[in-house]
Amino acid sequence: FGFDTNDSKYRNLSSDFLYGAQLAIERNTKRGLPMDVKIIDAGNEKSFKNAMTQINKDNTDLIIGPFFKSNIIDVLDYVSKDKIPVVAPFANSEDLYGYSNLIIVGTNDQVYADKIAQEVKDVYSNQKIYILSDSEDGISSYLKSTLAKQLKNPNIVSVKSASDISIDQNMMTGQPAPIIAILATDNEKLGSEFASKIIELGKESSNSKAFSLYYNPVFEKKVDDLSQMNLVYLMDRKINSEGSFEKEILADFKAKYCKSPAKYSVIGFDVVNDILSRENKKGEVLRNMSKTQTQLATKFEYERQNKNGAFVNKGFRVVRLIP
Repeated sequence: FGFDTNDSKYRNLSSDFLYGAQLAIERNTKRGLPMDVKIIDAGNEKSFKNAMTQINKDNTDLIIGPFFKSNIIDVLDYVSKDKIPVVAPFANSEDLYGYSNLIIVGTNDQVYADKIAQEVKDVYSNQKIYILSDSEDGISSYLKSTLAKQLKNPNIVSVKSASDISIDQNMMTGQPAPIIAILATDNEKLGSEFASKIIELGKESSNSKAFSLYYNPVFEKKVDDLSQMNLVYLMDRKINSEGSFEKEILADFKAKYCKSPAKYSVIGFDVVNDILSRENKKGEVLRNMSKTQTQLATKFEYERQNKNGAFVNKGFRVVRLIP
């Protein structure tokens, strides 16, 4: 919880996660699932290995956390002989995929990029493609190379500013040439600038298309204007406040804590409620990982990596704005 380093950011993340987790635990005990839950403060890097000794490997069915990759590996090594399932709420990297008892909640950005690349491929007809990101490395580079492999001689331009996205004139007809614009960053400021720019360009060329790997709040604020560009975006961890299940959980959270859940409280609830719903009467969870389900805000769709690899969440929702 960051008390030893007086790290308020880490402490708030941890405590918010715990608020959501505790609500999920209480809901599952009410439905008849018997549990003995032990909460362990991971402490700092030096004290973490001592904290792990609080885990009784002989009577533990499930470990949720810790948050960081290095500590996750320490726990996996500690329970390697017992193969106790370990849930990683945030850590996701390919060097974790070889652990058969690991459940990785966070969806890898490459999954988003692969889906957007397929969406672009379905509408592509020689349009110029712009990819907006705050870096030309990472997911932007991966998306560009994926599109280059899937499309025939595409003209793909990576830009770091929305102002660099423009519509050219068709040399043959003199008419504006439609483009495809892709947002490949979760930077909220860049996302807002992207939305404004494609709304402007949509007035010049009604056949242009827009895509985003990530959700941005501006997409809902300007939904009518963005519909003109047929914006398609991916999203997760967004609450459908009109759903009956969602209303029930939000009301329970407010009754218990006298406030609405923060981001990490939502994640804490979703992670714990989902994984507990997969336990059978013997306390096993790894036998029930194939079921796709959505909790308060997160979609869980696990796939095992290789024959005996980790279970990785590849769930997300696709939103299509139609004029």
